[in-house]
Amino acid sequence: MPSAAQATAVVAAVLYGSLSLSMAFVNKAVISQYKFNYPFFLLACQMLITICVLEALRASGKVSLPPLTVASVKVFLLPSLCYSMHATLSLIALEGMNIPMYGALKRCTPLVNLVLSVVYLKKPVPSPLLITSVFTITFGCLVAGLSDPTFDGFAYAMGSLSVVTQALYLTLVQQCGENQFSPLHILHLNSCISFIPFFLLTFAFGEVDEVLKFEYLNDTRFLIILLVLLVFGLSLNFSLFLCTMLNNCKILYLLSAFNGVVCHCFSSLGVEFNW
Repeated sequence: MPSAAQATAVVAAVLYGSLSLSMAFVNKAVISQYKFNYPFFLLACQMLITICVLEALRASGKVSLPPLTVASVKVFLLPSLCYSMHATLSLIALEGMNIPMYGALKRCTPLVNLVLSVVYLKKPVPSPLLITSVFTITFGCLVAGLSDPTFDGFAYAMGSLSVVTQALYLTLVQQCGENQFSPLHILHLNSCISFIPFFLLTFAFGEVDEVLKFEYLNDTRFLIILLVLLVFGLSLNFSLFLCTMLNNCKILYLLSAFNGVVCHCFSSLGVEFNW
């Protein structure tokens, strides 16, 4: 019989996999049809609503959440900055890459995480089977990139940096979990710290002015859908941190690879995605 911890880890993995896959459909259904392409504004709002929800739950006594302190911010500053850099670099890369190739490049993340887990976290060297699997995935990504007729060196460089920052922040999150940080505490810290750069980027890219002029801004249906999407993003981030802490980081990438296969299957049936 599996232990309670093992059962929780499996549930966390299934939760993350389900939310990660569903996010593609939700994003396509509720954002693309409105042409609301203001990513930094959405990320800033997502961080803000996460902070508000967690603070409300703490005030009502529903959850036990440590107060935000200078010491805790210092501890989680690097992971949050890596999270923000990953989100920003990914957006820059997508400007010069098509979505299938971007997805293929992201499959290189397990290799970076493999190195970080051994070198930085001092984990034992994985099994030969796992190492072979990771290198096979990475080699496939390199072959796909070299065969891309729309190859953009700058976009691929930004995409590669986003891979490094993603692997780095997930590795650091795993370390924080080993240092007794709870998933809710990590979610709160990440939201508070990441909100500032996303908020500044919203103004830097002029998204605030565009949002204020958005034609559906006073549409009740759009506002409800936008709120649902933000809450969905909150849930996805929580499941991401929970799965990272309860499982090995590489589980996330196996789930991501599976999601990619599912989406490609839908694409072959004529369904298009806007990640």
